Amino acid sequence: MTLIADPLTINKVFSSGGDVQYVLPHFQREYAWEKLHWETLFDDVMEIYDSGSESSPEHFMGALVVIQDGDSYGTMSRFTLVDGQQRLTTISLLLCALKEILAPESRLRGTIEKLLRNPDEEGSLHYKVLPTKKYNDQQAYRKIIDGERRVRSDSGIVKAWNYFKRRLSKEDICDVDRFFDCVVNGMQVVFIKLDRDDQPYKIFESLNAKGKPLSQADLVRNYIAMKLPADRQETVFNRFWATIDNQLQERRKVARMGELSAFLRHYLAKIYGVLPNENQVYARFRDHMERNFGEVDKFIEELERLHQFAGYYDRLLRPENETNASIRRGIKRLNTIVESVSYPFLLYLYELYTSSKVSDTEFVQALDILENYAIRRFLAGEPTNYLNKMFPTLPRELDDGDFILSLTSVILTKNYAFDNRIRQNLQLNFRFVQRSRERVILVLKTIDRHLARGSDGYPVLDSDATIEHILPQKPDNTWKEHIGPNWSEVRDEYVNNLGNLTLVTDQWNKELSNGPFPAKKARLARHALRINCDYFSREISNWNIDAILARTEWLTGFSLEIWNALDDFTPPPDVLDSKPIALVIKDVKYPVDSWRAVLIKTVRELVHEFENFEDVARRFETHLSRNKDNAFSRSYVLPNGWWLNTGMAASAIYSFCKRYVQAAGLDHREWDVERE
Repeated sequence: MTLIADPLTINKVFSSGGDVQYVLPHFQREYAWEKLHWETLFDDVMEIYDSGSESSPEHFMGALVVIQDGDSYGTMSRFTLVDGQQRLTTISLLLCALKEILAPESRLRGTIEKLLRNPDEEGSLHYKVLPTKKYNDQQAYRKIIDGERRVRSDSGIVKAWNYFKRRLSKEDICDVDRFFDCVVNGMQVVFIKLDRDDQPYKIFESLNAKGKPLSQADLVRNYIAMKLPADRQETVFNRFWATIDNQLQERRKVARMGELSAFLRHYLAKIYGVLPNENQVYARFRDHMERNFGEVDKFIEELERLHQFAGYYDRLLRPENETNASIRRGIKRLNTIVESVSYPFLLYLYELYTSSKVSDTEFVQALDILENYAIRRFLAGEPTNYLNKMFPTLPRELDDGDFILSLTSVILTKNYAFDNRIRQNLQLNFRFVQRSRERVILVLKTIDRHLARGSDGYPVLDSDATIEHILPQKPDNTWKEHIGPNWSEVRDEYVNNLGNLTLVTDQWNKELSNGPFPAKKARLARHALRINCDYFSREISNWNIDAILARTEWLTGFSLEIWNALDDFTPPPDVLDSKPIALVIKDVKYPVDSWRAVLIKTVRELVHEFENFEDVARRFETHLSRNKDNAFSRSYVLPNGWWLNTGMAASAIYSFCKRYVQAAGLDHREWDVERE
């Protein structure tokens, strides 16, 4: 490795007023220094200034790592800046702020200008250093260097410039020339010059200079920039990485990580089946690229693939960007239940969907299965850390040829929560805590809509839902008398039980507050939500342990009805290899010769079991359509004019029919298929 390291003053870095330019790779991060870093830099300069020494003492700022690009522009030296853009940009802004307090005719103004510009060059070459274009950094910087007095932008560069102007106006700097000398001759960097044939990203990895720590995404950006040939960087950046940076912004967070860092982590988990440690995302990404994509063309192909998956990830973070309404709804609900834990698997699911290996119907079915799995584990009180290991490994066990059947079968082996565990936990161990607030709201809202099935719609609160504790968390004397001498035990054990929780608006929550039970019951009996009016309109004389557990059992029953145990709908192993010969519905036998015939006959015969077919159609919206134009690729028109999706595998038909029969109110023993 060819490495030249020299200590240089800022004056020498900027070529003592001669022509020089530091070219930032397209993949460099935005200007990221903040007030703490500006203060540290300014205080370091003031420490030199206040020392009173005639010659400025040296103060080390860190390393500046560059690659020599050659003298391709006359006598001007050009360097690719590997590390140091934050320091060079900030020093330039300090010099600009210093220039503004000088008189127009000051000789020092001209000296500062020579350190910031290449006067004989035009366009971008006119500036000795330029930040990236992200977040308007470059535009704001050029305006400042060009002498605009007021620059409006949300770029951190403007904030830094304004900070230095304010600080200079407050400090007692009698000798401006000496202050300038402290900046340009007292502040030093270690100037590390590399050859392009070296592996500069390895030097970059080991740097430990002052400044804002780099995120995992920042390290990945730099690695990509250093691995790509200079003549291909701009094309690759504009085609792929610019979109990724725009979609997944590191300043926004996903489970404590920046969006881009989190995406890279989940992308690697999707590939390797293991979720990397948060601090090892860059190292694992580098290993992934070095091991599999050593050739430049292959390297770029993988960046193109990364670009594709970043689009999927954007839809996971912001489901409103997903055009399919049913998929959008499923992702939103799953985000509430398990947040980002499912993302490695959902990236895999999007890959299958985009390549037409699963249909939009199967995509929605998969989301329903995952919701069923996650909600049941939540209601059973199962720990969530298991899911971090489960979701990345799940794709390895699935059969893309019969995706839904294999997903259902495999998910049942992943510590699936069956009914007895859910009933036991909700009765004895469930405790509402704030971190589960959104999940509890989703459960109660879903039950409320389920109660409204068959009606002409369902009620919606006129503002955000809040959790109301019927027995207050801090009961007053009236409540203590209502409960009895064991009120403290009842409160401690049951105040956060599911049966004691309901949904109201914030306004209702404040009004109900610690009100006595008869008053609460009367108001809730008139409330719009069915989970309130349906239950509290019945005779309830006392809100004690028995009353709370009775409502828990009521809510539990509906939960198990909505999120049915998946094994109830899993076909026997021999279904795929068998041929149906008869369908039995309520002791009536119908001859059939295919699974498609089983599907059509089941749906036709039970159409009239529903008071409102639109209700069941909403429940099975991926299987039933009102509009022929929106019907499925293979479909059958029912006597009531609805269209039935018949393009399903045998296993999917079996599962759908079992669910449909249950929705019609039949016992599972009232439907059967005789097979050869």
